[in-house]
Amino acid sequence: MSDLLTFTKGERIAIIVLAAVIFLLIAANFFVIKHKPNVNENLLDIDSIMALHETAVEEMLARKSAELLEKELLAQKAKEEKERRKTHEARRPEFKKEQNIAENIAQKKEIIMLDINTADTLGLMNLPEIGPYFARKIIEYREKLGGFIKEEQLLEIYGFDSVRYEIISHYIILDSVAVRKVKVNHDSFKTLLRHPYIKYEDVKKIVNHRESKGMITNWEQYKKIVKRDDIDERLMLYLEF
Repeated sequence: MSDLLTFTKGERIAIIVLAAVIFLLIAANFFVIKHKPNVNENLLDIDSIMALHETAVEEMLARKSAELLEKELLAQKAKEEKERRKTHEARRPEFKKEQNIAENIAQKKEIIMLDINTADTLGLMNLPEIGPYFARKIIEYREKLGGFIKEEQLLEIYGFDSVRYEIISHYIILDSVAVRKVKVNHDSFKTLLRHPYIKYEDVKKIVNHRESKGMITNWEQYKKIVKRDDIDERLMLYLEF
């Protein structure tokens, strides 16, 4: 019996190794069982990842769509603003005026120099930007003045602006000999009053002086009689004493 319970040194080592192997196997099996993967949990993790991915894709598409919509709205707004400015520009009197001038220049390419002191209505209408209305107005004002002594006097015509004048100034000349002068000592009250540079009060003083003191002999005397600070010096060129 004692022999059965007695082991040799080699047997004892073998028993120890076997016990160690058994312990390791038990421990390994315990570890594997404890950490055995849960299939359901793994499936849930995959579903969560796919859901997050789909959510991210949807958010990205929504952001891109919003950016695209914003760009389209900005482009539409810019287009509308451009149309609004274009419409506003087209409504400006200056724009229409410049457009009409350009059209008239294109239509009247061959224009000869024109003497505005002798030209008739048809002649004046050959000038760019001059139609029947302004041709008539030019002649009417020319008659009141007795003729133009400066081209700039066209600007004194109602509605005749600097843009129109600048265009036709290249095609007009003046014959100062054609100017009809006012006879200060002989013309009637009505004739004197007709001149644009002579006011009603001026005419009263002129006629009163003629009747009470005699003729007016020169420009300096005329100014002393009229006694007006704002008298137009150009009037001197229209007077005959």
